[in-house]
Amino acid sequence: MLHTYIDTEYAPEKCSLCGGTGHANGRICEACMGQGDVLVAQPAIICPLCNGSGSIEIGICRACGGSGWALL
Repeated sequence: MLHTYIDTEYAPEKCSLCGGTGHANGRICEACMGQGDVLVAQPAIICPLCNGSGSIEIGICRACGGSGWALL
């Protein structure tokens, strides 16, 4: 199911921080709020800062908010 907001289409993508499980580090995932997927503006690319992992050395990736996805 696609959603459209202000001429931008969004589609669900698997959350990279929790790998789609909805849980990370023994808690509900902060990126997807336990849903396992995130709505991503399309077209999207793997986040160049964290390489799609959703996290960096100091915690959740600030560029993608932990989702692993970035806009083109």
